[in-house]
Amino acid sequence: MEFADRDEPIPEIPTLDAVGAEFPVRLATLVPQPGIRETGVNTISSSVNDGPFCLEAAAITYAILWNPDDLDDPVNHVELHPDIAAAIADPSPKLPAVAVEMLQWARFPSAYEAVQTHVLDEDESVADRLALHMRNVIGNTFREQRDPTPQLPWSFIDPPVERDAVDASVVVDGVELPAVSIDDEHVTGVGVELDDAVATVVLAKHLLPLVRLELTRRPRPAEGKG
Repeated sequence: MEFADRDEPIPEIPTLDAVGAEFPVRLATLVPQPGIRETGVNTISSSVNDGPFCLEAAAITYAILWNPDDLDDPVNHVELHPDIAAAIADPSPKLPAVAVEMLQWARFPSAYEAVQTHVLDEDESVADRLALHMRNVIGNTFREQRDPTPQLPWSFIDPPVERDAVDASVVVDGVELPAVSIDDEHVTGVGVELDDAVATVVLAKHLLPLVRLELTRRPRPAEGKG
């Protein structure tokens, strides 16, 4: 991590609980299961007419475990760049605690931004949101396999589009709901409209045997303490 070598203070990285508390609606996430761990969250926000920024999407990344009973089992681990391996072995004292924990999870296969929660927007369909989510995941995790023009960061072969969507279903909090799905060479995607949000799921196909594709709404931190 290049920011570990900077002289200026490193800003705190928002935790999943902090984002969940601030986000306008409860976040969707995969149901608890032995082979996954929530490891981080990225957000998208926007501002209108120079007003305050408002969160409009949040995407959760997961570590995927082949042997959840023993995190130190080498079968769980991926090959690391030497710089990342060195940073894990000897974290910079300048790193925030959240960044140190994220470094530790870098040893494991990652389902990058696998579940995204979107604030409802009448101008975009569930299929639109899902196709955009899929293109983002492909662009960040399958670049070498799909990008014929590296100088164009969002150009790659056969990008998923809204018209590829077909009817599907997904279970959310124990209830089977109508959904849409889009198939792709490297990932599969499912999108569902909830009462107050849209949830989209994008998973690499080689990870599917390890993940149960079922969702739940994360309680807000205050709710979890009740």
